[in-house]
Amino acid sequence: MWKLREIVVGAILAVVFGVIYMGWDWLNSLLPTTLSPIVLGLFNGVWWMAAGLVAYIVRRPGAAFFAEVVSAFFEFAFGSPYGAGAMISGLLQGAGAEAGFALGRWRRYSLGMMVLSAALGGVGNTLQWYFQYGGNQYSGGIIGGYLLTTILSGAVFAGLLPKLIGDALNRAGVLRNFELGRQTRASSN
Repeated sequence: MWKLREIVVGAILAVVFGVIYMGWDWLNSLLPTTLSPIVLGLFNGVWWMAAGLVAYIVRRPGAAFFAEVVSAFFEFAFGSPYGAGAMISGLLQGAGAEAGFALGRWRRYSLGMMVLSAALGGVGNTLQWYFQYGGNQYSGGIIGGYLLTTILSGAVFAGLLPKLIGDALNRAGVLRNFELGRQTRASSN
């Protein structure tokens, strides 16, 4: 069962990431439209970082999905150029990331599990790109390339980076009242 502090910190982090996503939306709009979707896929992983970080800290079923949906809501509310598409992104990327943690039965948060979860968030991103943003108009090679670069981007931005951030916050002692901090103390005893 979730504790109030987990909900509050998860929601605060999600709002912060909603602001980051909004800024990322605008930065991405500055990229040349002539870039290949394969190249554009390299930048996608930023959009589901909240899923990895909140799940890594809280370690509860539903944390990745919760964080991503709340982040997407605030991205949308802050005026995302993607409009309601931002909400769809949150649902799909959050569901993908949550599926990764579900495969570990919400007990494994190793780097490998973080990367797997982030990769599945990339599958959610690719599904939306394919059906909503015209990805279905490209050849199989371009679609496969987009999927691959999106998964790799997710592995770095939404898997590795949230783990490094969470570990740094844990070493600083600010997460001692969260599951990550408790599990670290238990394993060192």
